[in-house]
Amino acid sequence: MGKSSYFAGTLILILGLLLVITWIGTGMAIEYIDSELETNCDSATGQIGQATGWDNNQCQDGRDTREIIATLQMPILILGIGSLGCGGIIISRN
Repeated sequence: MGKSSYFAGTLILILGLLLVITWIGTGMAIEYIDSELETNCDSATGQIGQATGWDNNQCQDGRDTREIIATLQMPILILGIGSLGCGGIIISRN
């Protein structure tokens, strides 16, 4: 029982670490999308492209993608911290 629970705790700890790294990556993705939207969509040229339809809805797609990533960011962090905590508890009890 000791080795299997230690192994499970290690796996959960690694999963938690990966989730925290994913949370950092989502923050970087949001910043990148924001900068691209500001450069390409919020400028005068970008607004003209949106009004005339020349952007093929890419600006709206970018805003939608940013919103989806921002919505997932907090649950990823909570799961990551929870996994780190659970993995640490499981390992420390062995």
